[in-house]
Amino acid sequence: MKTTSKLTLLFAVLALVAATQGCGVVNKLRAKDSLNEGVREFNKGKYEEAEGKFNRALELSPEMVNAQLFYARALNARFEQSLTEPLGNQTIKAYDNIIKRNPNDQEAIDRALAFKANVYKQLGSVAASPEDAEKYKNKQHETLLERVNLPSAKPSAKADVYYTIGVDMWQASYSLNAPYVTKKQPIPPPVIEKMKPYIQKAHEYLQKAVSVEPNYANAYFYEKLTYLEEAKTNPTDLKKINDKVLEMQEKYNKIQGIQKQQATQTTETSTNTAK
Repeated sequence: MKTTSKLTLLFAVLALVAATQGCGVVNKLRAKDSLNEGVREFNKGKYEEAEGKFNRALELSPEMVNAQLFYARALNARFEQSLTEPLGNQTIKAYDNIIKRNPNDQEAIDRALAFKANVYKQLGSVAASPEDAEKYKNKQHETLLERVNLPSAKPSAKADVYYTIGVDMWQASYSLNAPYVTKKQPIPPPVIEKMKPYIQKAHEYLQKAVSVEPNYANAYFYEKLTYLEEAKTNPTDLKKINDKVLEMQEKYNKIQGIQKQQATQTTETSTNTAK
């Protein structure tokens, strides 16, 4: 009797395990169906309906990376239509979820960080105050630098991140003094003091860009513009600064000339091959 009871219990456990495994397989299939339905809705521009389908796929199979990515993209698309802070924060949370759930998937993390940085950029563009705009700009830069620190980050991607931050820092300095320069008025000392940290950061990141990609022409161009900003804050050292302006312009011109020559040679080679 005891042996029979043990066998009965064993068969019951095995049946339960089989049923559980079967349920898992069924859920994955249903999740894929819901994912495909969501993609169709997304492609039609029906982002809210797509979001619901992707969310259902995640309920059935939480570890499905594609469902995580598409769910975040649906939220992102809705955010781009409304540009509201709550939806922006919800979108960022979805990208954070991707990063948290997939610590070994460098490609998924990189994509999530790229989209997340862009959400911060858009939130900054519609911020209610300069302080909020600055906060979102800083978060955008922090997120971009997270991409740089990924083991899979390519040199070109790193250079682009450094360049982007450098240009933003230059723009911040230029925006502070532009109203005075346009009216040919002296820049007030408090404004000059606010410009200085932005100029320093612009130099730092643009130089990082060219240290990774020495032929990054646009980085040299903005380095020139940054030295012109520096001249506005340091009139006593104009000779040294002007020398740097000319140096950056020469580097920019040289790289542009080489690139144009290479483009011409490529076109000529393609034309000759076609003949």
